[in-house]
Amino acid sequence: MFGMEVFSADVVGLRASLGAVMLGTIAGAFLSGVVSMQAVLYYRIYPKDLFRYKFIVGFIWVLDLLHTTMASAANWTYLIDNFGNDEISDHITWSIAVTVALTAFITFFVHLFFTHRIFTLSRRNYYITLPIVFLAFARLALALVSTTKMIQLQSYKEFVRLWSFIFTAGLSSATAVDILIAVALIAYLNRNRTGFSSMDTIIDSITLYTIENGLLTSLTTLVSLICWVSMPRNLIFLGLHFGISKLYANAFLATLNARKILRGKSQHSSDRSEHPMPVLFPENFNRFSRAGRYVSPNDVEPITTKVQINVEKTIEHEGEEMDGEPSSDASYASAASREHTGVKGKTSV
Repeated sequence: MFGMEVFSADVVGLRASLGAVMLGTIAGAFLSGVVSMQAVLYYRIYPKDLFRYKFIVGFIWVLDLLHTTMASAANWTYLIDNFGNDEISDHITWSIAVTVALTAFITFFVHLFFTHRIFTLSRRNYYITLPIVFLAFARLALALVSTTKMIQLQSYKEFVRLWSFIFTAGLSSATAVDILIAVALIAYLNRNRTGFSSMDTIIDSITLYTIENGLLTSLTTLVSLICWVSMPRNLIFLGLHFGISKLYANAFLATLNARKILRGKSQHSSDRSEHPMPVLFPENFNRFSRAGRYVSPNDVEPITTKVQINVEKTIEHEGEEMDGEPSSDASYASAASREHTGVKGKTSV
């Protein structure tokens, strides 16, 4: 009877550990496919962006594919090579350790991207951006230490006993950075309200989008942290951890891809109820012409006025035509806000 209880406990432990790893890998592979879709769309929609932005997109794309490969390799080791081995759930494969480092690198680059947006919106406010950058570097360093110790120890029990505080601090700092970025972006976006319905509609869309991104990434990281602290003897936290890098990569790419929608929205839309910017599946990105050119519902010829034409020309000049600098949604909103203010003064003369 006692032997049956031990056997049942082992089976439950294997299900919670290896089952979580397998399900996390499947969900991560699905999200990785979305990342690939977003990357392909970016290169098709924005062929004139600066090379450094194209490089960053490609770099994050490669890191994401490598992350999925490492997670799949870990599943092969756990479920195929060690089939029937009840003790394998305590073993840390080198591929699992590498996924922790890859997640940290993707998270780091995305954090820097959004921090740069805050830096632009805040007019180079170092008091706001430097603490966020410091926490982002700390999260990366802690993750690299965790990866090193996992490879050295090769045992979850030993890693929990000796170095669990490092992994806990890394996940905690990532959650803190997400919250700080979301709060700062929302605060500075609200400062850019102009009273123009089309401009305020853009700010409403970006604010909602920022909240969605912050909730997805921070909640997933927080739940993974809670599972790690409360259930260190299984690998449920690891299954959730597989999805963190995918959500960050999707948030970054969806932000870049949404610029054309925002530009058309600022020129033609005044409907405050529209928020066509879901985090993973921008609904308008699947509309392409036969030649591969992006076609937006906002590309319909509008009834323009002289004021609208002047605003359009100025925004295009500050965006991609002047120096190829891709205007992100936040910096674009700030520039468009200034242009609307200038137009208001001109029309009152």
